[in-house]
Amino acid sequence: MASRLPFQPTLIVLAVLSVCAAAQAQEAKPAEDAVVVVTGFRASLNSALNTKKNSDGIVDVIKAEDIAKFPDANLAESLQRVPGVSLTRGDGGEGKQITVRGLNAGFTRVRINGIEGVTATGASDINGSTNRGRGFDFSVFASELFNSLEVRKTSEAGIEEGSLGATVDLRTARPFDFKGRTFSLGGQESWNGLSRKAEPRVTALYSDRWDTPIGKIGALASVAYSKRTVQEEGYEAVELLSASQDGGFCSPLGYAPQNPVNTPAKGITATSCGFGVPRTSSTAAYSDVMGRTDNYGGTVANPAAGSGAFAPRIPRYRRSLTNYERTGLTGSAQWRPDSKTELNLDLMGGKFVNDRYDNYISAISFGRTLGQSNGKPQSSITDAHFDSNGSWDYGKFNAVDIRTEGLLDKYTTMFRQHVVSGSRQVTDRFKLDFLSGVSNSDLDEPMRATVQFDSPNVNGFSFDFRNNRNVPALNFGMDVANPALFSFAPQEADGTFHGQFVGRYLHTKNKLRTNAVNASFEVNDNITLRGGLSNRKNTWTNVEIASGGNGLALPAGTTMAGITRQIDGFGRGLGGSGVPASWTAVDLDKFRQVYDIECHCSKVPGSEYNLLGQVNRGVEEGINALYGMVDFKYDVGPVGLRGNVGVRGAETKATSFALLNANGVLTPATVEHKYRDVLPALNVTASLPQDVLLRFSAGKTLSRPEYTDLAPLATLSTQNQSVNIGNPNLDPIRARTYDLQAEWYYAKNALLSVGYFRKEINTFIQGVSERAVFSSLGLPDSVLIGGGCSITGGTPACPTLPDTVVTVGRKVNTPGGPLNGFEVNLQAPFSFLPGVWSNFGLLANYTHVDSKITYVTRVDNPNTPANELLSKQANFTGLSPNAHNITLFYEDPKFSARVSAAHRSAYLLNVLGDVAGHDFTVVDGSTNVDFSVSYNITPKLRVSLEGQNLTDTPLRYGRDLQRNDTLLYVHSGRSFVVGMTYKY
Repeated sequence: MASRLPFQPTLIVLAVLSVCAAAQAQEAKPAEDAVVVVTGFRASLNSALNTKKNSDGIVDVIKAEDIAKFPDANLAESLQRVPGVSLTRGDGGEGKQITVRGLNAGFTRVRINGIEGVTATGASDINGSTNRGRGFDFSVFASELFNSLEVRKTSEAGIEEGSLGATVDLRTARPFDFKGRTFSLGGQESWNGLSRKAEPRVTALYSDRWDTPIGKIGALASVAYSKRTVQEEGYEAVELLSASQDGGFCSPLGYAPQNPVNTPAKGITATSCGFGVPRTSSTAAYSDVMGRTDNYGGTVANPAAGSGAFAPRIPRYRRSLTNYERTGLTGSAQWRPDSKTELNLDLMGGKFVNDRYDNYISAISFGRTLGQSNGKPQSSITDAHFDSNGSWDYGKFNAVDIRTEGLLDKYTTMFRQHVVSGSRQVTDRFKLDFLSGVSNSDLDEPMRATVQFDSPNVNGFSFDFRNNRNVPALNFGMDVANPALFSFAPQEADGTFHGQFVGRYLHTKNKLRTNAVNASFEVNDNITLRGGLSNRKNTWTNVEIASGGNGLALPAGTTMAGITRQIDGFGRGLGGSGVPASWTAVDLDKFRQVYDIECHCSKVPGSEYNLLGQVNRGVEEGINALYGMVDFKYDVGPVGLRGNVGVRGAETKATSFALLNANGVLTPATVEHKYRDVLPALNVTASLPQDVLLRFSAGKTLSRPEYTDLAPLATLSTQNQSVNIGNPNLDPIRARTYDLQAEWYYAKNALLSVGYFRKEINTFIQGVSERAVFSSLGLPDSVLIGGGCSITGGTPACPTLPDTVVTVGRKVNTPGGPLNGFEVNLQAPFSFLPGVWSNFGLLANYTHVDSKITYVTRVDNPNTPANELLSKQANFTGLSPNAHNITLFYEDPKFSARVSAAHRSAYLLNVLGDVAGHDFTVVDGSTNVDFSVSYNITPKLRVSLEGQNLTDTPLRYGRDLQRNDTLLYVHSGRSFVVGMTYKY
């Protein structure tokens, strides 16, 4: 019964509360004192349109359609309705970040109540892992906390610099937004088709205002709480590696040259690839694989055998179960002692608590070297097939290590902000205003625990993409549902692995202080002078400490069945055969009863934190800025001209620091870098006959480097055999921008607009990659040691050794390139139609963007032949060349309904440049369809039903344009929300 009526308990409670509130409301005040300025979806569109029409620059606005009610359940999903804005979804499919006109979240500044805010959350590794940068994660906040948002796409001297994409302004409600006492209580129950759980969402707002002897005073408080369980399922390759990497595969009996070479300590002979691992490859299959070569963009004179055959590094299925609780609070107080003075205090707090449990069943040999754990060189190829594009779409192997893995990631994001602002009309022509505030975001991840159980040297493993290019059939060659076939034990002397555990602690903090003073002087009816100065201080710190090992043995009497559980019902909606319906999964709670790997103590060897290997870094930015500008308004014949012209000057001083492990001693490194910018801006709007506006904007702008790129730190990924090196001397990305837009307000509350934009990016920041022996980088060998591994021949060997060839990545300033595009936007109420048809309306927009950035894909390595510097022209990473949104809506006094579709075309996730045989990682295009229906039972009581992601749109990453190998394919199911709201 509960599964059929998942919404019933919450709705009954809300109904009772609504009746009680209604009784109180009748005694408190007449209904006319509780009128809200904006009511209904159509009214919110009209209010937003008026704001857009009266702006000087190019601004798009979304207003809450009612008290604590945005047009979409998620704030980021509301933003994707704005022309040029596309949504990036996080784990579970929920809106996380936005791109504006092709520029990703790092290029967009988000201000809350006038000051910049940064929020960071965690994520699975394949989806970008933890957000450590400047990008704003909208998933932290409930949309009900805000009553308006603006997307400013053009620069203005009076708006803080730092955004190349857009400045997004979010504003919470204030008491003077309402005409009197206002109360709203809402509740929803959500249900997801994959997780099949019903969970609550509750919002409340109370606001009042009073006339007192000291003036008008208002106070407001609001709260929003939601709980949700999100399930995500799919396939991951983790990486695509050539057959030649990590030592290649085991060669057939009698094949020359023999691989691997005889190694008695590991049991490798002319007839065996290891102890109990005979050479069983098919000569034909092995020759087909190893006969394929790739010269990696013409930079390798003698390509290695197998360098052109690419297999999944860790082919695996994943189920992620995410439980989160999101709580938000706002408070506001306003005081108007007289008609010329106003003081405001805005408070905001948010808490986003998230537990994500990932379970994987995988084959792990293809990404392991012989020195690590007898990996790939002990696996034999028994069958292989390649499609016409050269993609290795079927492979069968012997002696493959099978792994079941469980990961629990617990993190909490805390956000706190306070802003004090005010204004004083000193004279009829002279006005002062100020703003002072602090925004704090604190991401704490005390636990990211991973436990792995292995089944070594299994025969008959295969991957098969021939029937489904997205989700392969993985035959593991064993009964993966049988826990007795897995093991957890210390690594054997010959290198055979039997599982391990890994841990991590992470803490990332952002603190942004802003103080600003502005003045305006109205010279006459046509000219107003404005100016101001500001001081900002941004502080970012990031600490990450790892732990882990593989030396534990299960105590006597402990069985694998006692520390595992079953993953059941897997694969619904993946659309492929050969997917196991169930498999043995790590039960982390049961395992911790045997070994508490999260104690980080000597009692559990390997659980101690690797303090010497920690990532400990930070950046402090001091930004002083001043501006001067002129607002103008003239009539030139029948044409009215208005706008502003001005210049902003900014000086930035960035101090970057990190703790480096120098021969076993943590040593601080600090680097200072200063730069100045002069940023002119012009915005002109011409009011033409027939309600046509023609806008032109031009200016210079910048976007500052990501914090992670500035820290003077080298970080090593042993999983990917890569090293990333920071660059504290990076300059910002600078650009000249131009916008031209025509807007025709052809009827009441209607708009048709067409716009063209161009960004001439003079300097860009990009990562460059090269392959080099680790010992040639000048970094201490001690950074290679973690989890008790050895770099001197001991067991276990470290995954990366001093003589390992690694991929080295670093960020540098490079020449940029142009970005051009156009937007078309339509808001069309069908008021011209007769009868009930006049209640319909249409919203539609389309954006096309094209960019030509020159990516340096390979630097000229002094250790290799000269003149191998390579570059490639391509779109910005994260840029969808085409994006469109369409919403059809209906609204009458009682009933409201709408259905929306948001599409973004495929975009580049990474520009790889053939460093390892791949040109790009591409994210497939996607279309998300949502609907919303509501009915006003009374003027104060409304019920609603919403559906999100109705087509269960998956997320897919493809690797290499020619082969289009699947790197990731996941889906998260459809979601439905039923709710009730009472207001007075």
